[in-house]
Amino acid sequence: MATQTCLDCDSPGDGHCAVCHGTGKILRRAVRGRFEVRGPESLCSACRGSGYCQTCGGSGEVEVGGEGG
Repeated sequence: MATQTCLDCDSPGDGHCAVCHGTGKILRRAVRGRFEVRGPESLCSACRGSGYCQTCGGSGEVEVGGEGG
C-alpha cells in the first residue's frame, strides 16, 4: 500500500497531536465572573497524554488505497 502525509497532525506530517501540539497536556480553562482563566494542566483527552497524532500514531504518514483483487 502507498502512504501519504497525515493531514490530521499538528503540522501535516509531524506526528504530533493537533489538540495539545505534542505536549500530551492541556491547560484547563475555567470561567470566573467575566474572565476566562487558565487552571492547572491535565492530560490531553485526544491523545490520552501521549502527544502523538491519533490518526497516524505519530508516524506522520497514513496508508491510502486498498488491496487489489
